Amino acid sequence: MLTGRLDLSRAGTFGISLGGEIAAQACATDPRLAACLIMDVWIPATVVTAGLRQPVLFLTRDADTMRQERESSGGWTEHDIAVTLDTMRATFARCTGGGYYVEVPGLFHVNFTDLPYWLPASTPLGLSGPVDGRRGFAIINAYSLAFFDRHLKGASAPLLDGLSADYPEATIRVRRVVQ
Repeated sequence: MLTGRLDLSRAGTFGISLGGEIAAQACATDPRLAACLIMDVWIPATVVTAGLRQPVLFLTRDADTMRQERESSGGWTEHDIAVTLDTMRATFARCTGGGYYVEVPGLFHVNFTDLPYWLPASTPLGLSGPVDGRRGFAIINAYSLAFFDRHLKGASAPLLDGLSADYPEATIRVRRVVQ
């Protein structure tokens, strides 16, 4: 049914939380994956040490937002916050295939899923961060599509080149390909 319909030379992976950890590990071990999007998760030590060869987009939030989430719904100890942000930043610093580190204050962990989009009450219930659920969804979607469009389709993606007037909540750091 799918024979001849998939271009496996343009395969990428993405994940949030445990899925992001698995995506990072998959990209570290399988060079056939051409792009890797990792959302809001600590990175395994083996991946931090080895780095990643393909382009990588990290989507996360700041430590203060993680603390705010802890106060709202529990979880996110100081250790969890440090390990998550430190390992993502360390892996970003070792990406030889280039990368992007996007931080969006005001997003809770669940904002990286589609729950706040489909459950608008997630914000008043304290499940999602101060950024409106649909707004957070739009930000995550825009960066995800720009990343895969650029690195799997070869399309223009100016959103990845620096700060965006459309998404002023987000900060971005760009790491160029290391030769």
